[in-house]
Amino acid sequence: MNKLDISIEQLFELGAHFGHRKRFWNPHMEDYIFCEKNNIHIIDLYKTQEKIAELYETFRNQSSVGNKIMIVGTKRVASSHVSNFGEKTGMPYISHRWLGGMLTNWKTIRVPINKLLEYEENKAAGELDNMIKKEAVMLEKEMKKLALNFDGVKDMKGLPDALFVVDVENEKIAVQEAVKMGIPVYGLVDTNSNPKDLTNFIPINDDSSRTIKFVLDILSQAILEGQDSARKQGLVQKLDGDKGPKVFSLNTTTKNVSVKETKEEVKETKEEVKETKEEVKETKEEVKETKEEVKEMSPSKAELTKLTKVQLVEFAEKNQLKIKKSAVKALIVEEILSQLK
Repeated sequence: MNKLDISIEQLFELGAHFGHRKRFWNPHMEDYIFCEKNNIHIIDLYKTQEKIAELYETFRNQSSVGNKIMIVGTKRVASSHVSNFGEKTGMPYISHRWLGGMLTNWKTIRVPINKLLEYEENKAAGELDNMIKKEAVMLEKEMKKLALNFDGVKDMKGLPDALFVVDVENEKIAVQEAVKMGIPVYGLVDTNSNPKDLTNFIPINDDSSRTIKFVLDILSQAILEGQDSARKQGLVQKLDGDKGPKVFSLNTTTKNVSVKETKEEVKETKEEVKETKEEVKETKEEVKETKEEVKEMSPSKAELTKLTKVQLVEFAEKNQLKIKKSAVKALIVEEILSQLK
């Protein structure tokens, strides 16, 4: 927690300690209530501080292995902060309205998303300029409507790896769908909410715009740190729609360099092979020349027979021929002739 440098005084100034009226409280939040004042529950900020640290680590670890965390916050005080969070981190988000089946019926939800992407492609290609004014206006209107609901998830190819909700009570359907699909859920929980379906949560005032922005800024920092860590290790986020962390080499520079080096090595090897072939060719020519020289200098049997045994030994030594000196003259002649062939 000290690493984040968040003090109790800081949380107190933001109004993070204000809960709901006593009569609206949820018994599951009893351990996170510090006291009651003027019939309003006060949240234990020490536990808030501790939980922020836990979620910071969780989000950093999730993003470092390429996991997608969807953030949901559709109430007015959270909407703009959720959009900023999604745009800053590149994570999918819902900031306007949660449509039923967003997680449990993703295939059907993809249909209007694909329609939105098609409209955007047509607009980018300038096809709207070729339409009559009324058609273009109607298309723009429909595109804005689709963007309002799906702009934050249009690049998401499959289910997210985790869900974060700004208000558990307000996003009940989203939480239920995530639980049904086995997706871990994190969120902000006030004294009137039930955290039983959440994997982990932050007990805090979830009705304050300042508080929501503060927490989302911290969590976005955690995600960006995780992504930066992944890049430094030569990893990238897994492709949308894939299950489980998948990592790929990002070090394209190293890859290019290694390919370049390999090409140079192959080139050098080819040159060495060429040189070796030339050397072999030269050696063959030398051997051929030597054989011819030997042939020229090779005496006939009649000539060798005329020589004495001592002369035959001298001839053999001069021409580096191996003979048995103790052998009779006739055998020495035969040995010399056999080696000169």
